[in-house]
Amino acid sequence: MQNVMTRRPRLPALGRFGWLMALYAENHGRLVRLFDPGHLAPGQYLSQVEGALSVRLDVLAQHAYTTELRLSYTMLDPATGEPDPSAYLRLYRDAGQVEATHCYVGRRWQDVIGMWFRS
Repeated sequence: MQNVMTRRPRLPALGRFGWLMALYAENHGRLVRLFDPGHLAPGQYLSQVEGALSVRLDVLAQHAYTTELRLSYTMLDPATGEPDPSAYLRLYRDAGQVEATHCYVGRRWQDVIGMWFRS
């Protein structure tokens, strides 16, 4: 019996840091398609589509190479009055990446999308 060895092309494996940077770049592409916030003046912006939840973007600050943002739905947490859920984002225009710096998630969004069944 003859053994035949076949070569498999080796694909470079992404390490954890490389995977995270790729995710930041993917987030940048999606956010730019939705709002293109890198050139927006500080203020509130709204994306509305009939039959869907409205998405709110707060441009908190513009810096030389970054933009500070808060992305949320138009729902407010009844306990705190804060947008729920919301993510604070840092857009790196020079690197083409977006990083989530912190998030606020209450329970109301789960009720709105019908995640929990009530009997």
